[in-house]
Amino acid sequence: MQNNKRMGKLTDLLIFLPIFWTFTGLFHFHNGDKILVILTLLSALISVIKYKSSAIVNNIKSKYIWLMYSLLFISITADILNIYNPINIRAIAILCVLLTFLPCQLITRKILTFSCLIGCVNALFFVYHFTYINPVDRRFWPINAIPFATYICFISTIVFILLLTSNTMKEKVILSLTLVTSIMSIAITETRGALFALLPTLISIYFYYAYKRKFLKKSLINSLICITLIFAAAYPIIKERIIQTQQEITKIDDGNTNTSIGLRLNFWKAGFNLIEQSPFVGYGDDYYSQLNKLAKEKVIIQAAANYKPPHFHNQFIDIAVKCGLFGLAFLLVMLFTPIMLIRNKSSLNAISIYSLISILAVSGLTDVPFFHKQIFIIYFLCIGIFLNREKFEL
Repeated sequence: MQNNKRMGKLTDLLIFLPIFWTFTGLFHFHNGDKILVILTLLSALISVIKYKSSAIVNNIKSKYIWLMYSLLFISITADILNIYNPINIRAIAILCVLLTFLPCQLITRKILTFSCLIGCVNALFFVYHFTYINPVDRRFWPINAIPFATYICFISTIVFILLLTSNTMKEKVILSLTLVTSIMSIAITETRGALFALLPTLISIYFYYAYKRKFLKKSLINSLICITLIFAAAYPIIKERIIQTQQEITKIDDGNTNTSIGLRLNFWKAGFNLIEQSPFVGYGDDYYSQLNKLAKEKVIIQAAANYKPPHFHNQFIDIAVKCGLFGLAFLLVMLFTPIMLIRNKSSLNAISIYSLISILAVSGLTDVPFFHKQIFIIYFLCIGIFLNREKFEL
């Protein structure tokens, strides 16, 4: 009988491998999603062998899984017709298979805690290696530092919610260390947009729970202490970034926009101009000549046109330029549909989903997280898990 229990745990572990990989190895390699394909197929096979059709029957009742299949159909159709396709086919196909065969009710607090723990430890090792041990410009990491920091933000929000709802000292210690590890990882990446997305989200979650538990006044004092301690610990790491930001703002005030922030402002200005010129159809990837035209007209600086940005450093401007306002509307529908699918709007699952959407939306103001296949996978996978676990309490 004990052997049967061990075998059962082993098979469940194999089923969970795609989740563990999504939280860790997916970002260590350029082709991490290809490895995820193998793990997903293995997980699906074992799930069918052990649970027969029960997981499939439960999962296909979810409207969310049909949203994923709709995205897969649209993505394949766009690819066949040679229409600009912002959705990675492999990423959405992985999600469809995972969310169809994954027995989400088996994902316990322990599984979530363990996934977040190994994810954050791995993230710290990853960023420390490429920053201090084998220094490499963050643009040339296996994944760019900006979407990588957004990935850590997703995990951090889950960790924080688990921490606020923890009932044992052991779990609180583990989750506290995991949260500190994740924040230090983000600090080392020196990604301003990620911190801008994470901090308001965590503060909102904290005050929501403080309000629900009726210790709001006490929370104000505690939060001030925590923020001070975290800032004091992270300041030596982000000091240069803060100084650089102040210098860039000073240059912009003096009329020099050929800086990191200044170029982003030029990209946004170019994006708004291109949206006005082609509001419904969009340009797809064929917009570089338009940037040169805008530079000649002195709408943007020539350095911004010469940069030939692969995107406009804003999720919403970028999709509107490339796919028109219909594409932007589709993105917004896809972003906020999970909220409409939540039955209990104040449940812990709901708070987790709100937080993930907040991270994606705010980070999308300075980057295009939705179109990084790794971010796409971890975001929609986590949303799917929380939606399918309506009765699950973190």
